[in-house]
Amino acid sequence: MVAVPLLVLGARFAGLASALFLAHQGFPVHVLERDRPGDVDRGLAVLTPGALRELAALGLAEALAAASWEPRRLAHADADSGTVLRVAELGPVVRARFGRPYLLVPHAVLRAQLVAACEADEMVTVSYGRCATSVEDLGDAVLVTDDRDGRYRAEAVVGADGPGSRVRGYLGGGHALSSPYLVYRGPGPPPPDDVLRLWSSPTLHVTQSAVGRDGGEVSMTVRVDAVEDMHRDGVAAVVARLLAASAPEVRAAVGEDIVAAPSRVHRHHAPLERGARHRMTVVGGAAQPMLPHTAQAVAMEILDAATLGRAFDHADGRIVPALEEYAYVREHPRAAVARRAHDFALLCHADGLVRRMRDRLWRTTSVDATAAIVDAARVPSPASALDGDGHRPGVPMPPTSPRPGVVAAHEMPPGPDGSAGHIAG
Repeated sequence: MVAVPLLVLGARFAGLASALFLAHQGFPVHVLERDRPGDVDRGLAVLTPGALRELAALGLAEALAAASWEPRRLAHADADSGTVLRVAELGPVVRARFGRPYLLVPHAVLRAQLVAACEADEMVTVSYGRCATSVEDLGDAVLVTDDRDGRYRAEAVVGADGPGSRVRGYLGGGHALSSPYLVYRGPGPPPPDDVLRLWSSPTLHVTQSAVGRDGGEVSMTVRVDAVEDMHRDGVAAVVARLLAASAPEVRAAVGEDIVAAPSRVHRHHAPLERGARHRMTVVGGAAQPMLPHTAQAVAMEILDAATLGRAFDHADGRIVPALEEYAYVREHPRAAVARRAHDFALLCHADGLVRRMRDRLWRTTSVDATAAIVDAARVPSPASALDGDGHRPGVPMPPTSPRPGVVAAHEMPPGPDGSAGHIAG
């Protein structure tokens, strides 16, 4: 049996980011990471200004920005007719308003940066190709067994292992609240003129992004309605029929390869009953599985990980107060972002009267589309100064003792929801 102070059960970005932010505050961490360093699927991660601000503390923001795509504008259209519903200015507008850019970085690039940073940090050790098969709460410690019969006695465990987390069940893991959605990703033509393109219909939601200088990435989300048809004819055949009824530009962006690619199932889940228990907590998708429509999963993982690191610093390494503070600070922002992703999915797939009302709302100039994408409520502009203690004026602080034994937070998250707003992927 191996005794470790802090054990992170990792899954791609959330586990490695959590280890780095904890190590940044001076705490040794061991990670059980299921995937090996080169294992990563296709896809693009949205790095919001808030997430980039946290990554800058680790010294990763500049390298990631150099390998990312910064869209100049977002254009959201109807997938059936091709009619543009709304346009949001990004690029220089976001930089001017929020101090940092709005970027899309390939999953492989982000993962490679996190892997390299963990290797360079003497406070972080990682066992790749391993995942937890059992987690036992001992009260004053946590006993973890991995899939190679390795056993670890940890003073604290952070579940960063996605919706199927072994830790999530101990925290009253919320049940699924939505119907399933199938998500496909694959290469495609890059969008012209540095414009991030979205199309939505009652059944489809498609995002077309750039990768590097010449490549493109397409993400397609399919709402599972015709389950019987899928069982009878096959998923690919049903999806192909849905695409056949869409606008020509949607069919040109998606292509045949995306339909044949394997899909992942996503659902919206209820929030956890508790954010921490004894010496266990969860981050990212293990804490709050959410729909992909707003593409906020990676940004949420980074914000969770950064808040966890600060909580350990505030509590001077006392584990229970640190976990309680982290859970208190992130509980409502995380749930709010997931709820907004779910609500946005309902709008994207709306039909009938709701669809017509949505279109009229999105076309009105009274709606700040840029703020809806980047979310001004959560990302302060450069002009919004902090006071002498590092607080933003007008942002309420948590109570001095939010729960028994909890150290009060000295830095609140970037706003009431904790991450950025509406964008698909």
